[in-house]
Amino acid sequence: MSGQTETLWEKASQVSEQALADGSLMPIVTDAQVIEEQGIAFLGHVVTPNATKKFRATSTQGNPFLPYEESLYVADAGREHVCLLNKFPVLSPHLLICSKAFVPQQSCLSLCDFEGWLKGFDHPDVFGFYNNGPIAGASQIHRHMQLVRSPIPLEQVIASGQLPFEHRLLPLQALDAKELYANYLSMMASLALLPATEGENCSPYNLLLTQRWMLLFPRSANNIDGVYANGINYSGRFLVKHEEQLAWLKQYGVMKYLADCSRQA
Repeated sequence: MSGQTETLWEKASQVSEQALADGSLMPIVTDAQVIEEQGIAFLGHVVTPNATKKFRATSTQGNPFLPYEESLYVADAGREHVCLLNKFPVLSPHLLICSKAFVPQQSCLSLCDFEGWLKGFDHPDVFGFYNNGPIAGASQIHRHMQLVRSPIPLEQVIASGQLPFEHRLLPLQALDAKELYANYLSMMASLALLPATEGENCSPYNLLLTQRWMLLFPRSANNIDGVYANGINYSGRFLVKHEEQLAWLKQYGVMKYLADCSRQA
C-alpha cells in the first residue's frame, strides 16, 4: 500500500503545480497566528480581504464532484472513489476522496469508503477528517473524506482522552480498513449516531483519523456567533474571516468553543 499512497501525494503535488499555473486551484491566503490556551498552541488562520473576495467570486453552485473539474483530478482511490484537490485549500495539497457515484454525505460510511480513504495514509503527518452533514461542517452533500499533511496541535489532548465533550477514541497500531470500519460502527452505535431505519441519515458527527488513532464525536452546532467549525478545527486549527473573529475566539475560549459545538459529556 505504501507505494500507492506515496504516489498519490507525489502526484497531488504535481497536479497542484499545474492547477495553480492554469488558475483552477485557488488557495485561500491567510495570516497564521498562534492562540495560546492551557499550554496548547492552537493555530488561527485569518483570511486576507482579497482572498475572501476571490473565494466568494469563484464559489461553484450545485455538486462540484459530479462532474468534477478535470484539472483537479489526482488519481483513482480504489474502485469507487477518486482523489481530487480541494479547489480552495488553506493547507496545500488538500486532498478529497470522493465517491465516483453520488452517495449522500450524511449516510453511514462504508467499508469501501475506508478503503479509499486509507490510500492517502502513508506518512505520520497525514490527518484525515470527515464531516457528516451541515451541522458537522460539511459544505457539500456528495460523499467526500478529506486529507491534509499537518501537525496536530491537539494531538496530546486527544491521545490522552481528555477532551471536554462526549467522544470515542480508538488507539491504533496499524491501519486496516476492515478493523476501522467495524470499530467505526461500534463507536457510532455507542454514541447513538446510527439511523433508526435503513436509508435514513446518521446524526451529525465528525470522524478524525491518523496512523495513531481514530476519534469520533457528535456535533450539536456548526457555528457559534458566526465562527464555523468542521472536523479540522478539532485538530486545533481554525479558519476565521477577520481579526475580530479571532479575538472573539480567544475571549470565548478555544476548548469551550469546541465543546459547545459538540455534545456535552
